[in-house]
Amino acid sequence: MEIVDSQFRSFPPREPWLLRRSVVLTSPRRSFIAMEQQACACPRCSRTISPEDTVMFGPGRLSHLDCQQPRVLSAEERALLFTYCRDHPVGNCIACAGDFKLSELALDVLGFLRYLCPRCRRDLTDSVRAHLYGCAMLPMEVRRRAQVARETARSLVKQSSQRGGAADVLMREAESALAALREAMRQTPILRRVSAIEHQGWQITPHSYEVDGARWCPKALMRNVARESLHTQVALARMFDTKQDADAYAVEMAKRLIDNHGQALA
Repeated sequence: MEIVDSQFRSFPPREPWLLRRSVVLTSPRRSFIAMEQQACACPRCSRTISPEDTVMFGPGRLSHLDCQQPRVLSAEERALLFTYCRDHPVGNCIACAGDFKLSELALDVLGFLRYLCPRCRRDLTDSVRAHLYGCAMLPMEVRRRAQVARETARSLVKQSSQRGGAADVLMREAESALAALREAMRQTPILRRVSAIEHQGWQITPHSYEVDGARWCPKALMRNVARESLHTQVALARMFDTKQDADAYAVEMAKRLIDNHGQALA
């Protein structure tokens, strides 16, 4: 018996021992790849879970929070976004070279949780998430806890092929990081919105924050109206007993900075 290839050229069959050897060599690798893929697959949709996907923790397993939109913002991310990021641009569309506020982004008609460019309908969810984790409007402790929770979840997905005790430790760390974020969000007071103060083409918004539950650190956000640039000014060396005093100092500090270095900042 001869074997014929696609060009109808005949050649002798391979030695039986060589065929058996190939099976022995390739079979374990295929089994290993299958096991690895199975460990990283969502049990609900059977698709591979990426480290950038949003996951939920089950009893000893991971799954997509939303199989139709694997990178959808989590409930905690959406809460932070609506609490602290409603009044400034949060999404950047590279194709349109535009920056958009939350209220300007279009919502996917098939699912509320995907944020689209209002011009070209490009998905800006990743851009919104990147803004959230670096936004100066978030209280420092909340932002730190959010970053830790995100990175811990990503590490869990990357190392999800581990078995036994190591996997259990990673799962507990991810659950603990998420619980710490929720606790930080619960304990951080949602302060009333303060009207921006106009000064030489800039909008100054005081946003002082409490330190150790006792004193307030002055903080102000400065936004250039014409150029849409945003700067944060924090006076770590000064503490005040009340938020009102800290805000007043933060505003004066921002005004002096604008008076002396406004052109460079813009």
